[in-house]
Amino acid sequence: MHIIDMHCDTISKIRHLENEGQHTSLRRNSLSVDLEKMKKSGYTMQTFAIYVNWEEEPDAAGAAKEILKVFQREMDQNPDLISQITSYSELEANEKAGRMSALLSLEEGAIYQESTDTLKWFHEQGVRMATLTWNYENDFGFPNCMCNPFTQEIWSWGDKRGLKEKGIQFLEELEHLHILVDVSHLSDGGFWDVVKYSTRPFLASHSNARGLVKASARNLTDDMIRTLSNRGGVMGLNYAVSFMRPGWKPGEAGTTVEEIIQMADYITNIGGTDCLGLGSDFDGILELPEISDCSRIPLLAEQMEKHGFTYTQTEKILGGNVKRFLKENLNG
Repeated sequence: MHIIDMHCDTISKIRHLENEGQHTSLRRNSLSVDLEKMKKSGYTMQTFAIYVNWEEEPDAAGAAKEILKVFQREMDQNPDLISQITSYSELEANEKAGRMSALLSLEEGAIYQESTDTLKWFHEQGVRMATLTWNYENDFGFPNCMCNPFTQEIWSWGDKRGLKEKGIQFLEELEHLHILVDVSHLSDGGFWDVVKYSTRPFLASHSNARGLVKASARNLTDDMIRTLSNRGGVMGLNYAVSFMRPGWKPGEAGTTVEEIIQMADYITNIGGTDCLGLGSDFDGILELPEISDCSRIPLLAEQMEKHGFTYTQTEKILGGNVKRFLKENLNG
């Protein structure tokens, strides 16, 4: 069974810890993702996000380059376990060699909004997935929600504010470079603009279903799920409890395995069994889920089959669907 996760914040977390004086290795650590835990579970691939909080670090490109150095260091130090890929053929080569694969993504368009040259430079470093926004408005468009850090009040930009002119231009550039377009942080209007202007399948790396958890504008509506599925896209289950539990309140325990399965059930009933994968958001989650780290993914597989998912359906959701998407769209 191939385990493929479309989103974690582990590399950015390691950089944050090291800036506080705590050296942390990707090979073995106390975070939710490390290479030894991945190997134990049987991972085929993990997508590592270069995540930048633009409000805290206005030089988003500079911060992203620091995180990239951490990623490159960890790849250089662990070639026996993992190596970076930029194409599906490299993923296959790693599998044959018994190595896991790492896909690199950018989370926050402000990293490259100043220039297409910046985007091209990150492409040369192997980035093959990117969002246009994070949780702030930028030159490309609007996020799908904003959160007041003091009250935790969340509001959505809705359908009316989507991609700006520069966002449409950079969407074209992302597709030209064969960088996978990730809509997980886009406003509803931005999602539908990607549908309108994109020419290739796109993904939502870490988003759930708004039809089940309405409070999270980060989740996709039923119409979005159907459209993404019909376009050959894939979305990843986000384990964060605020995306998983209707009526969630801050301070509650993290997501249970049963809640993840209920969400998987809902999404596959809407979009079919071919549109869903994993997008854990590990090391970006405040409340640890019952699956507290990547070594526990086999527990999810076991419980999915007990719930009624067939082995084939479970295999698709845990990695097969993302692998199919990469085979069709990750071209180097």
